[in-house]
Amino acid sequence: MRIRMGRHAAAKAAAVAALTAGAMGLATGNAFAAGPGGAEACPSGNVCLYYNSPGYNWGSWEDWSPNQIVYLGGATFSHWGNGSGYGQVVLGNAASIVNNTGHTVWVTDDNNHKYDYLNGYAGSLNSTANHDVWLQS
Repeated sequence: MRIRMGRHAAAKAAAVAALTAGAMGLATGNAFAAGPGGAEACPSGNVCLYYNSPGYNWGSWEDWSPNQIVYLGGATFSHWGNGSGYGQVVLGNAASIVNNTGHTVWVTDDNNHKYDYLNGYAGSLNSTANHDVWLQS
């Protein structure tokens, strides 16, 4: 069976289909970016800070288990990842975070502003990027 539509009806149907697909993407889309995989994957139950942002392949990383308050000046990026930032001090150098702890974690910047990252967040540090001082997991 063949269905015929005029030009205007076909254009309207295409527009409705495009708008419907866009709305469905907004309604069902993931609120957070996917975290890195492979060698850069953040272990389940931990929170990880990364040297690079997601757009620059995450880079070297450091992870912590929950229920800690960590001064980031005493930590280095000790996991190789893609090698960028390996061995650097985390204080002032973290660009992104993955939170796999099961609860909200906080990063405090050098002006004592606290920023929260919900469980499952994987992406760039907000305005704390490169001004991070404390991590509370």
